[in-house]
Amino acid sequence: MVPGKEGAVLKSLLHVGIIPDGNRRWARARGTSIAEAYARGYEVMKLTVERLADEGVRHITLFAMSRDNCLKRESYEREILFKLVDRAIAELRSGKYLRGFAFSVRVVGDLELTPPRVREAVKEVSSLEGELSVNVGLCYSASWEEEMFEKGIRPLKGVPQMDLVIRTGGMWRLSDFFPLLTRYAELYFTTTLWPDFNQRELEEALAWFYSRQRNFGK
Repeated sequence: MVPGKEGAVLKSLLHVGIIPDGNRRWARARGTSIAEAYARGYEVMKLTVERLADEGVRHITLFAMSRDNCLKRESYEREILFKLVDRAIAELRSGKYLRGFAFSVRVVGDLELTPPRVREAVKEVSSLEGELSVNVGLCYSASWEEEMFEKGIRPLKGVPQMDLVIRTGGMWRLSDFFPLLTRYAELYFTTTLWPDFNQRELEEALAWFYSRQRNFGK
């Protein structure tokens, strides 16, 4: 926990969004494979989610793949990411993830762009319930969400606004990351590539958030 940030202040940080950017650049810089970069990034994600849960965060929203990623990335790269989704869901269901936290999982996006096995796995994991809510954007875009609204479907009904969005990789933009949930979010950008994001980096992001004065338009 960030020193001295307990009680009422801690409660103000309920929902954190993460845009884990920089995996491919990390691989190129080290002359290694994209698969290795994504595998390392996945382990970083697990540790980050667990650390945020320890901090008292009760809603965590992650960007696995945007709709554009699912449409435009090379097929071999998409398959690497889909296999990581398979692994994450298997670990969530087995209890190997999140160290005993009771959690719910909501995967949102144009899942028709994913393999049938992924869609079936998403249906299975959606039955999990708990006070820690993990939302995953998979083939997600704002235009997709608008299409759902037109059909009378609210994919993220009941999910509160994000308090903090962390983006790694040095890009200063949100890249279609849940615009309806980030209206008053504090935006933290770091040049660190996602596979190198560690606990010290996370502590810095949290300390920065706690230093902010939030007025929500007042």
